[in-house]
Amino acid sequence: MDALIFDFDGVIVDSEPVHLATFQAVLNLEGITMSHDDYYRKYLGFDDYDCFKAVAVDNDAAFTDAKVRELTEAKTQLVLEAFRTSVRALGGAVELIRKAAGDGLPMAICSGSLRQEIELASETIGVRDCFKVIVAAEDVHKGKPDPEGYRLALLRLGRYVPGGPEPGRTVVIEDSPAGIQAAGALGMKVLAVSTSYPVSELTGADRVVASLEEVTPADLDEMVCASR
Repeated sequence: MDALIFDFDGVIVDSEPVHLATFQAVLNLEGITMSHDDYYRKYLGFDDYDCFKAVAVDNDAAFTDAKVRELTEAKTQLVLEAFRTSVRALGGAVELIRKAAGDGLPMAICSGSLRQEIELASETIGVRDCFKVIVAAEDVHKGKPDPEGYRLALLRLGRYVPGGPEPGRTVVIEDSPAGIQAAGALGMKVLAVSTSYPVSELTGADRVVASLEEVTPADLDEMVCASR
């Protein structure tokens, strides 16, 4: 394996409930209700900006770009407040990250979350120092399922992998169909965690597990070796 790339929300930290609650709080002020089912079925995997735009379309709300930026900033402040006090890692995530870092494996985060959210939450759970690269929402023009973020992560990891990481020798850990599609479009191996979607919706992944407690760096290496 040349490199390992993690999605963030729903993979490293149990933050999707925080994102849902803060989306709901901000949208309620606009007279829009976002249900639990709508968030997980329709919007999970979007970055904040694209989510607010999609919600506006679905609810016939005339949100200008300036309004979407205002809503995004309001939500960000609520998320940061929650992350300072209550964010927690998902089972097995910290252990896997620490083991891979100890093996000297170059790692990145590629997420639709904002950089300050990723930085704060990863510091809170004690893994920020393990990642060479972070690709956040503000680094790309198009979010997942577009592969732009993962392409950029590979490019930036090239500083730490002689000749650059080969997509087929890079493993991505995801929790959403949109993320699986984005990574798969570049030919990367995908391990999916069924923390946010049922296994039946993660069929595009090379392997699906219930928790990262089931996974070791050696298991991820086997995913690459099996395809050679």
